[in-house]
Amino acid sequence: MALDVQRNWDVSMADNLKSIKAKSTTRLEKRDLTTASIPIPAYYTSNANSVYLPDEIILQIVDYLRRLEDAQYTLYACTRLSRQWYRIAVPFLYRHPDLEGNRFDPFIRAICPSINLHVKEAPLARLVRILDMGRLVHQSSHRITARLLGRVKENLEEFVAPQFSFALNSFPALAKCRKLKRLDLSLVTDIGSLQTLFNTLRGMPDLVELQLPRSSGFGTRVSPGEVVWPPRLKRLFLSGALDANFLQGIVQLPKTLEELTIEHLPLAKGSAVRMLLETIALEGVPLKYLKLSNMPRLSDTSLDNTLALLPNLETLSISVDYITSNFIDTDFQNLRPGDLKLRALELTNSGNPGVEDKLSPIDIIIAMDDEVMPLLRQVRVAKSLGWRLPSTAEDFDALDDALQTAAVKQDAEVEPSEEIKRIRPGAWELM
Repeated sequence: MALDVQRNWDVSMADNLKSIKAKSTTRLEKRDLTTASIPIPAYYTSNANSVYLPDEIILQIVDYLRRLEDAQYTLYACTRLSRQWYRIAVPFLYRHPDLEGNRFDPFIRAICPSINLHVKEAPLARLVRILDMGRLVHQSSHRITARLLGRVKENLEEFVAPQFSFALNSFPALAKCRKLKRLDLSLVTDIGSLQTLFNTLRGMPDLVELQLPRSSGFGTRVSPGEVVWPPRLKRLFLSGALDANFLQGIVQLPKTLEELTIEHLPLAKGSAVRMLLETIALEGVPLKYLKLSNMPRLSDTSLDNTLALLPNLETLSISVDYITSNFIDTDFQNLRPGDLKLRALELTNSGNPGVEDKLSPIDIIIAMDDEVMPLLRQVRVAKSLGWRLPSTAEDFDALDDALQTAAVKQDAEVEPSEEIKRIRPGAWELM
């Protein structure tokens, strides 16, 4: 009788194990990491003595491992353990592949086994969500980049284009990446026509971030009526030799824009940049972050009225090459106390000599005492400005104390939001 009970117990536990495995597999396949159509390598053999773990536990383990440094080697080792580990770990392995060094060629062979899509499919291509080719120099070519984009187009969400191997023939494949959320073309040396780029953007309804290349706009002009921005665009990086239509506000920026970076514009003049900022203010663009730097044709006072034009900015990064102490002067800006919403200020240097004394820590302290910038909590300055030198070190420390004191006072008066709490009060020196 005891043997029968033990036999019944073993049979019952075996049935329960099969049931748990079946339910676990079904739940995993319903997730975004479905790998049902991915062939498992033939060298995996089932081992009856291996310890079984539910898919959910392995999923938690692999999700933790992918966050470690150089996780690609670890994830690859996980795919070699068993069929179950392979099925769960391979989506993490291909989600954001590291293509540096000698890893690019094996990746291409796995994703593009054949030139013709109908000859040999590549199920692993559907797993790629982030494709960063920014560190590739000569490993790829125009043809390979276009083929690779054509393979991973189904679920690709982020793409960083390579410097040399992205060209005109890549645009048709890029236009099919309809789930793209971030497009970084900042490294591309030959973008071709800007109009081709904007025609490509029409098919990307989920795009949130766009970085134009420094080569954009050279020898080309864009018709304002033909520029259609993605409907959800929030972060925009303008660079290159953009024509006057862009810089003078003729080409309207998207109304959804929250972050704008304007840098590396060799032909931009101060009047054009100011006109663009004025248009942003008049159009009611809800801009919260603005960065301005590396525009050699601007004068040393071109951007003094930036805060007056955009008082609702919360974070501003600006080069001191284009501002003076009037930048935070109450008389110049004609602003009432509390008008500025600025919380974080970053002062950089575009490389011009003799700009170290244009703005000092004392100027910012005076502006805080006059309540011109009552919400300011953080100031970051480039090391090249010399605010930590013996002559101004005490003023810099006084600014740090003033910022921390103001933050404590603000938090005591009004309960800060979660976004404000993430801003660490004080003054820092940037490299």
